[in-house]
Amino acid sequence: MSVAADELPHILIVDDNVDATEVLALLIEIEGFSVSTARTLAEGREQIVRQRPRLIFLDLNLPDGNGMSLLADVKADQMTAAISVVMLSGMMDDKIREEAHLLGADAFLVKPLEHDQMTALLGAI
Repeated sequence: MSVAADELPHILIVDDNVDATEVLALLIEIEGFSVSTARTLAEGREQIVRQRPRLIFLDLNLPDGNGMSLLADVKADQMTAAISVVMLSGMMDDKIREEAHLLGADAFLVKPLEHDQMTALLGAI
């Protein structure tokens, strides 16, 4: 029996790197999830309202601001606080990683993601 796309657990990717986002979205779909993408914080906020995700892969640096602001908004809102958020960055910075965890990030990973990292995160939701 197949599951309708609107019944699949939904994942949101907020990242302005088009190539990396497309690859990650394809891998997520192969793992059996629905996925949407956003290139900016504003688009990410719109996507969350349109279809609440179970997990957000959120880039730290976006054209319209810092991903930490969206992380803080998601975790502060009672309606979205249960969404898992994985922060993504091009480099590891212990101070920024600690800030992300204090704001409620479930993980802080360095891009590019390893396939095993992504599947482990998806398996946990």
